[in-house]
Amino acid sequence: MSVELLNIDCMEYMKTQPDNAFDLAIVDPPYGIGESGKTNKSRGKLATAKDYKPFHGEDLEPPPEEYFAELQRVSKNQIVWGRIILWIAF
Repeated sequence: MSVELLNIDCMEYMKTQPDNAFDLAIVDPPYGIGESGKTNKSRGKLATAKDYKPFHGEDLEPPPEEYFAELQRVSKNQIVWGRIILWIAF
């Protein structure tokens, strides 16, 4: 088994891969919720506008449908991790 680390846009890379190139893809895409990812004071209770921290990052839009189509094309199984949900397709 080998491990290869790449610093490349995932859409560019997936387009170069054949169908079912990977047995499993575990991904953590942006959620499009506009939070910084830092813990907010409101977790576990009713939130008010003042409880949210300013957004700093690139989590403005969720991935396009094309992303998920390519992900399913290049991998036999997918785990898409999200803040609220865990989507597993086997």
